[in-house]
Amino acid sequence: MSFDTPLSTTARRQALQLPQGRNPRSLALARELRARAPDEAAFVEAVLELFRSGGFEYTLTPPRLDLDSVDDFVFNTRAGFCGHFASAFVSMMRAGGLPSRVVTGYQGGEWNPIGEYYIVRQSDAHAWAEVWIEGFGWTRIDPTGVVAPERLNRGYYASMPGAASRTARK
Repeated sequence: MSFDTPLSTTARRQALQLPQGRNPRSLALARELRARAPDEAAFVEAVLELFRSGGFEYTLTPPRLDLDSVDDFVFNTRAGFCGHFASAFVSMMRAGGLPSRVVTGYQGGEWNPIGEYYIVRQSDAHAWAEVWIEGFGWTRIDPTGVVAPERLNRGYYASMPGAASRTARK
């Protein structure tokens, strides 16, 4: 699908904004990856590959992060949940000049066949990213999926150690 409307100057500026003087190592790495990438899609894939093969781990009990939280996550702990992956990914995209944003919402839910509605719990909360790709507009990228695809397929409870299915919990 083609998207011809350009990103406004104000929206572009906001979607490239980074805190000054923070996370210098991650931002330098992102700029290096961007310089090597022939296009935006290759840059996105390079950062996803960092998460996929860089020893990162999905956990609901991550260690505390230092003030430069993205640097600490990317270079030290490499352990976190969806919010950690989404914020690190967006920071790196922005450092590479690709407008991006963290998106939060819900992933999943449980169908109630008696009342014919979905039950959506706080445990279904999720964070992912969107990047602005010229010609395509805002494009969803979920960096958690390259580290913990089971989290996206099974949901929050199933990703907990020793968790039972929702049916078994009743």
